[in-house]
Amino acid sequence: MAPDLTSIELFLKTVKLGNLSRAAEQSHLSLSAASRRLSLLEQHFKVALLHRTSTGVSPTAAGEVLAEHGGSILRAVDVMHADLADYAKGATGRVCLYANSSAMSQQLPSQLTQWNALHPGIRLDIREERSREILQAVRDGVADVGIVTTQPGGEELRFVPYCQDRLCLLVPDDHPFKMRHARFEDLLGYDFVGLEDNAAITALITEAAAAIGMPLRLRVQVRSFEAVCRLIAAGQGVGVLPQGAVQIFRKEMALRFIEIDDPWADRQMYLCMRQQQPSPTSLALFDYLSACNHA
Repeated sequence: MAPDLTSIELFLKTVKLGNLSRAAEQSHLSLSAASRRLSLLEQHFKVALLHRTSTGVSPTAAGEVLAEHGGSILRAVDVMHADLADYAKGATGRVCLYANSSAMSQQLPSQLTQWNALHPGIRLDIREERSREILQAVRDGVADVGIVTTQPGGEELRFVPYCQDRLCLLVPDDHPFKMRHARFEDLLGYDFVGLEDNAAITALITEAAAAIGMPLRLRVQVRSFEAVCRLIAAGQGVGVLPQGAVQIFRKEMALRFIEIDDPWADRQMYLCMRQQQPSPTSLALFDYLSACNHA
């Protein structure tokens, strides 16, 4: 018979506490019952899971593997209970949305508030990821709907325009470059603060510099728009970010926006979903977000 959750939880407590008696007490089991459960675990897996000494217990190599997998199992069970609790409270559906940082920083949150009001019975799970990871999540069926700034080839995904996402250069207010508009090549003499290599913007500006035949002096790379803005404000360089997404930081951090006159600075964001047999709730969210920016 497969191990039960109570035995796995007991084993994890024993490993954490290093003491079977205390683990049994926390699990509301007698010491003999707890010992019996752990013995049955070892019999089931046909391997010793614990080193037993006069001062306590510690996991064997096999026990460390069980602790890792057992923790994952219990976390999955907790998520399962939470998900099913929503249905017990009257939920009638569920949809998972993955969106990039630019969408999360602009109109998407308020749009989702309206969606929740219109569809109170549908649970909406939201996750922020880079566009590359979002596309893969939608392909794999992990995400139902995605918002990305790339539209690769292939027929497995459906794309529709979501909104424009204008990129601009950010500099401190006292930066010596005083023009309101500039070509990207005019800016490549400065040090840049940017996002990680897997960010779509980083790939875009790297390719733009390469097309001009000039190096991109990307001196600092961080994970968030806010971190980029703070480092720019601190004089660590200039940066390229979506204007709408960082407007909130402009006054607080004394930043100045410079319009980039290159065509690639006018980005298009897209909604994407799988072509084959989307669920009704997925299709409803996809159509709703598509209509939000075309009303």
